[in-house]
Amino acid sequence: METKIYNLIIVDKSGSMSSVTKETISGVNETIAGIQTSARKNEGQKQFITLVAFCGCEEKYILDNVPAEEARFITEADYQPCCMTPLYDTIGHACICMEKQVGEDKTAAVSVTILTDGYENASREFKRNNIEALIKRLKDKGWMFAYIGADHDVKSVAYELNIDNVMEFAKNEADMKRMFKETNEARDSYACCYSASMKEDLSDEEILAKKLGFARRFFKK
Repeated sequence: METKIYNLIIVDKSGSMSSVTKETISGVNETIAGIQTSARKNEGQKQFITLVAFCGCEEKYILDNVPAEEARFITEADYQPCCMTPLYDTIGHACICMEKQVGEDKTAAVSVTILTDGYENASREFKRNNIEALIKRLKDKGWMFAYIGADHDVKSVAYELNIDNVMEFAKNEADMKRMFKETNEARDSYACCYSASMKEDLSDEEILAKKLGFARRFFKK
């Protein structure tokens, strides 16, 4: 069975991320390369990448549901940190858009990773309870959510948003390299496990059970 994985990557570009601009660009490019490699080695698998960088000025879709093999690497022209952190609005808009793109394909898996170094402080459309409910609804469909954060109470925010997969990092070159490496390894393992499981003849209910299982243990070895 052909498998599809939609990778939604949401990256904070508020002003406080300016101290790690270079490290963030490098890590995101390693992520893109890793997804491309993962897609090639899993026979019959198609992966897509949506990359959203956000601040108070904009939600910038650097890549918008692009097939992995066609995805380009990003540069400083794509990622220029400034201003505030409308975290809830960005999660809401990006997830609703992704849900429309995936449609009714019950065999597709969706991986959502959120990278931020601070608390929500600028959303206008969505409140925390709206995002918590949205994430719960999408998790019930088998979507995987991971919250990766620095400089705030990362576990508490993830809990409030109904996200189980959590990773903290320090804003320095060494720890950001570690964070991106571990996240990319988790994403590759997720893709490989899902690809292997779909070689079986499964019902819709069995496929959902597989996705729910993989989604819950994203960061677990």
